[in-house]
Amino acid sequence: MSLLPILGGVYVASLFIKFPFEINSANLGIVSLVMVGSIVLAVLGYLLAKQLVYPIVGATVAAQSLADGKLDIERQIREIKGADELEDLSHSLRTISANARELLEKVEKLSMKDKLTGLYNATYIRERLDEEIQRSIHYQRPCAFAYLAIDGFDAYSKQHGEEVSGELLKSMAKVFGRHLSEFDRAARITKEEFAVILPEKNKKSAIEFVEKIRRGVADHLSAKVGGSKVRFTVSIGISENPIDGVSGEELFLKAHGRMLEAKKRGANLVEAFAS
Repeated sequence: MSLLPILGGVYVASLFIKFPFEINSANLGIVSLVMVGSIVLAVLGYLLAKQLVYPIVGATVAAQSLADGKLDIERQIREIKGADELEDLSHSLRTISANARELLEKVEKLSMKDKLTGLYNATYIRERLDEEIQRSIHYQRPCAFAYLAIDGFDAYSKQHGEEVSGELLKSMAKVFGRHLSEFDRAARITKEEFAVILPEKNKKSAIEFVEKIRRGVADHLSAKVGGSKVRFTVSIGISENPIDGVSGEELFLKAHGRMLEAKKRGANLVEAFAS
């Protein structure tokens, strides 16, 4: 509570009281009246500050935090209590904050995804592979990585264009969707190349898994060319931690090299052991 009204009352009282101060009913009445008035003004000032000034300051701080990109302002907003209009303002700030957080989450999610296929992108999968390798080392668990490429896709894309070949890539993503578990992560790396992180799988179980992918592609990945159906296949390279490396980059390069080796050997193959 502010002392200014009380000090102001003392000053006002001094204007009406003659000095030297005489104790009489008139002077005591003036002092009492001024003191009561000062206290009333102080209380009113406190209530005004509580109802208007403090909430306005709180709303200003919350709005500034929001403008600075600090979206978690729930605690600050909860402290804004006062006039109905200010409480409406706090509700609006809360709504803006929630909407901004939701939008940010969507943007972050989209930034991790390949727009065409809906799979993760190369940047995300490399970061996630590093994380999975560290986790597997910490818990002494296996982690495998597979690198896949659609055989003959480049020639098909040049002949039929990006729009038609894009449909083929979408179909490839659907093949992944039929086989991936909730823990596996698939990504599109380049135009026709893909990768899959396989946590908790050693090389043997990874080979069994990607063989299902390879057969699924051979059975279901096709396109109509000149009235006839053309089927596609994939070449796959596999690496495993710690046999083939103890970093995401090592596993990535090893699996990519083995994919190229599978292509050299005739394509539509899984290569897991070539050096």
